[in-house]
Amino acid sequence: MNEQRSANDVMAKVPRGFGRFLLRGAALLKNPRLLKQMLTKAVSKLGQAEGGPLSEVKEQLQRLIALLKAYVAGDYREVSTQTMVTVAAAIVYFVVPFDGIPDFLFGWGLVDDAAVISYVVAQLSSELEAFDAWQEAQQQEVQEQEVQQQEADKQDADQDKLPPDRSEDDS
Repeated sequence: MNEQRSANDVMAKVPRGFGRFLLRGAALLKNPRLLKQMLTKAVSKLGQAEGGPLSEVKEQLQRLIALLKAYVAGDYREVSTQTMVTVAAAIVYFVVPFDGIPDFLFGWGLVDDAAVISYVVAQLSSELEAFDAWQEAQQQEVQEQEVQQQEADKQDADQDKLPPDRSEDDS
């Protein structure tokens, strides 16, 4: 029981230096153009970060990026503004090279980024689960529409193959 409590206490503790990024996240949410640029940088940096400390949180970071993209696009709004501020702050923290531990310190520079991502995901787990369910429903809806379109296309193709109707006057 003591081990469980200490693990929860660690996850509840805000990573050092993350607090100052919350203001930057809030400002970023008010500027969609800059937010899109930040998301592009995050995707690029994530693509370059193979292995190392980020490998363990790559999927989590992808979830945060997907949530922020859906929010910016106006597709998903079933989330609090504070949650989005926190997500934006985590993305900024990841992108900015001079955060708690500068990224250029090979081997250590991305450890704090991974810690912040893990912290944010743990804090927002229920909202991220709701987003995941929404995403899954969206994908299912798209698949169903594709199946319906394929069936409609097949029916159209079948109709084109039928011989033309002969009128009764032709007999």
